[in-house]
Amino acid sequence: MIYVDLDDVVCETCDSLVAFARKHFDRDIAVEEMFDYDLRKSFNFDEPTYRTFMKRFHANELVDIPETPHACNVIRSWTAEGLNPVIVTGRPTYSNAATRQWLDEHGLADIRIVHVDKYAKLFNDADDPLITPFSDLQNMGIQFAIDDAPNAIHKICELRLCPTAIFTRPWNRTYIPPDCDLPKHEVACWHTIDTIVRNTLSH
Repeated sequence: MIYVDLDDVVCETCDSLVAFARKHFDRDIAVEEMFDYDLRKSFNFDEPTYRTFMKRFHANELVDIPETPHACNVIRSWTAEGLNPVIVTGRPTYSNAATRQWLDEHGLADIRIVHVDKYAKLFNDADDPLITPFSDLQNMGIQFAIDDAPNAIHKICELRLCPTAIFTRPWNRTYIPPDCDLPKHEVACWHTIDTIVRNTLSH
């Protein structure tokens, strides 16, 4: 199984977040200026504004987020070859239908979605039945992970889950993961990810 994060790995979510903040919340911030994926910090939102922003964004914008170049073609090829890619996302569970729609419209109808607690209780109740505790990923046979979020990468390293590709984004360029004896690769495009995954899984 291949763990594939969705936002800013398979789709360009931060481009859409920035445009939405500019249009509706009077924030003129470029993606390259986003030093932290926590929008309370990068967009200077207080807590109520942040939660309002995220609920409105998740309710209205998810199906229109553009694909990260070549991501879906690579994932489709993995599926065809039986490598079993799975979307592992920290999105709130109320976004499941819109997330499913986006995947279906991009030729990924066979891809499973796993909602995990990457952001603790930020979006979901602790007893939400759709939430998978991050530690449960250890029992899912994951052989490789691709993510961009420092908090998720930190969890992967702490659990010694699997080799990892860190998709380079402005908010993780200065991030230093915890020490771990499993390989970590910094990547900037899906052609590189495809090569690393195939080389890793062939051994």
